[in-house]
Amino acid sequence: MMLRGPTLRTRRFFRPTSLSRAVSSLAPPLIRIQDGTFYQNYPTQDDAANKQNPPLFPNLSFVLQSEQAAPTETSEKIKDEPHQHWAVIGTKGRTELLDILRGQYICVPPTARSYPYLLTDKLAKKDPRLRFIGNAIQYIGFSGEGSEATGGTRGAYLSARYESHREETDWTVLQYLKGQTSLNPLEGEEGGKIKNEELLNQVISDLRLGELLDMPVANLSNGQTRRARVAKALLRKPELLLLDDPFMGLDPATVRSISGLFQRLADKSEPRLILALRPQDTVPDWITHIVVLGNSNKILFQGPRAEAQKVFDVWVHTVLGRDDSQLNEEQMVICRNAKSAMEAGQLDRQLLWDLRLLSTRTRDVALSARKGGEPLIEMEGVRVKYGEKTVLGGWKQKVNNEEKEGLHWTVRRGQRWVILGANGSGKTTLLSLITSDHPQAYALPMKLFGRSRLPEAGSPGISIFELQSRIGHSSPEIHAFFPRQLTIRQAVESAFAETFLSKPKLNHDRDLDVSAVLRFFKAELDPNAAVTMNEQRPLLGADIRKHFPKIAHAKGPKPAFYPLDYDVEYADITHFSALSTAQQRLVLFIRAIVSKPDIVILDEAFSGMSASMRDKCIHFLEAGEFSRNRPSTVMRRSTNKETWLKGFNPDETAMRHTGLSDDQALIMISHNREEIPDSVRFYMRLPSEDVDGSEPLDFRFGIVKYTSTLNDPEVWEKAWLPPSEFQSRFVKSWRGKPDESPEAAADEDDRIYEWYTLG
Repeated sequence: MMLRGPTLRTRRFFRPTSLSRAVSSLAPPLIRIQDGTFYQNYPTQDDAANKQNPPLFPNLSFVLQSEQAAPTETSEKIKDEPHQHWAVIGTKGRTELLDILRGQYICVPPTARSYPYLLTDKLAKKDPRLRFIGNAIQYIGFSGEGSEATGGTRGAYLSARYESHREETDWTVLQYLKGQTSLNPLEGEEGGKIKNEELLNQVISDLRLGELLDMPVANLSNGQTRRARVAKALLRKPELLLLDDPFMGLDPATVRSISGLFQRLADKSEPRLILALRPQDTVPDWITHIVVLGNSNKILFQGPRAEAQKVFDVWVHTVLGRDDSQLNEEQMVICRNAKSAMEAGQLDRQLLWDLRLLSTRTRDVALSARKGGEPLIEMEGVRVKYGEKTVLGGWKQKVNNEEKEGLHWTVRRGQRWVILGANGSGKTTLLSLITSDHPQAYALPMKLFGRSRLPEAGSPGISIFELQSRIGHSSPEIHAFFPRQLTIRQAVESAFAETFLSKPKLNHDRDLDVSAVLRFFKAELDPNAAVTMNEQRPLLGADIRKHFPKIAHAKGPKPAFYPLDYDVEYADITHFSALSTAQQRLVLFIRAIVSKPDIVILDEAFSGMSASMRDKCIHFLEAGEFSRNRPSTVMRRSTNKETWLKGFNPDETAMRHTGLSDDQALIMISHNREEIPDSVRFYMRLPSEDVDGSEPLDFRFGIVKYTSTLNDPEVWEKAWLPPSEFQSRFVKSWRGKPDESPEAAADEDDRIYEWYTLG
């Protein structure tokens, strides 16, 4: 099934935020919200003065029909649009809006939100338990917050998923789906809470969980966990299923498969679905209605997807400051609304960039792969097995023109790698060997920084503490286990500690490094950035001068004194738990690179971020604090830095971060081509099983052609070609004979391994 973005050009019409519907339904609406305003806590008169408890989506109106609408005299061709399938699209506020739909937050007035369909006799006959909102409306979020990230079950620590020892509470996927997750079940529930075996088998088949039923839930990969959680929600047979970022972290084949499943469920209303998507996410074809969120919890558009493009066109026209004389009366109404939203800070150029409404530019690149360098990671026939099952290295690879089993791979200083593969292909397992989170790392033929994990003759083993100090790591697994009680600064400073909660080893330079990166990302992390970034620097009182020695023969005005790090004080009072999912991922990305480690590992580090936040991270990764005169992926994609470098005016004479150096190596995992920097010149594709009868992928690795990038849609598509097409369309990479230059080491790698040029 083909997937398209939200910018669909069809018939042109616009309705403002409160969407009126000229239809009558066969049954009362499932959800009806009429001019409701929502709060986290009950509002008081002091909230505005104290800048706390802001209103969420003021005067919100929304109606979700419980059944297919019937035509009326004023409706248009209802048969052409028999169902309403909604998607909520926005940089911020998606989760909050879904929470409002499922009855969370305080509604003012209380009668503004109701669920009429849940009170009908028809629903009571179907299943009386569905009268309760918590049963009728199920929410699945993939924020990575604690045990919710793994469906409520996880190991006690990060390495537990890789160990052979099993606790009594390490429930299998089948037990998890059937509800057998209690050591002392109630009478009659010994076999689980799901009695409909036909439904159970159908859901297992639809979500391709058959081969995972005996595996502990804690052992599932990120993508497999998502499928299991969706399956469990479907088994509860809710009336409405809210899916928050359902495609985040999934490979392209799984996205197509799950999107097709969602469409079949939505068409039958078993259950109804509402998706929450990032602006840059591809919107499935079957979505008929969208809600576009702006800044400050404001709904900018709500209505049929077919009518959205006209509004988007006028937004671009307005934000870019083009002449309004060419607009017709209807467009002028949209333009005036857009200008009001811009004045209120609810619509800006950055939001249009996130929505992919501003065109990117393509510039020819000539980026060569880093050839030389000291080997940091060396694997010679690595295979990871659990009993008879091989999860990594179960293939043969040509090494020195000989077929050898297992993974043979070398990563050198200065190289930038991306690891591709379907969900469950072993990508995270491979990274766990590098970080030594996997117990088998001690027994496998591999070296890190030229040393093995265990002592050898004349060489001590490398300790876990040395590894932690030389490797920066961000991943969904770290996100799930990361302590929520830390402040932003404490979370970043934990990069210099041996564990998440132990005392970091800091000095003055490290303090400056931390403050510099917090200053760079202030606009994204400071909850009051819109106010504090426009304030004047606070001056210290005149009495502070007595603490400084007088300078003899000093002339001119006396210098002003400012508090140190006054502009990053937000990081000392804002806790990790108070951040959104995207902001938490940003903090973990900062934590992975702030210590300038030898190896930076980014495992889906940008998933959950908006396009502008992702692009700012990529720029910082490549160019550091430089906002000009330093090439980066994003500088080549956009002519306007304000779309992604919002709110930062650097002092380029006092830079603390200049991007990854030639002494550092980068290893990435991503299923989204836009998350891969142009500087990534090496790729590895792990084998995967077939999806929906398609040809399974095989093992390949090599380099990206110097004039190509993985962000190019054609190059990205080629990287996922099955073996029959890959073999016929690519040739082995050769770079000539080695010489005495530093590049000779890489030429030696060319002779050892069978590399394929991608481009």
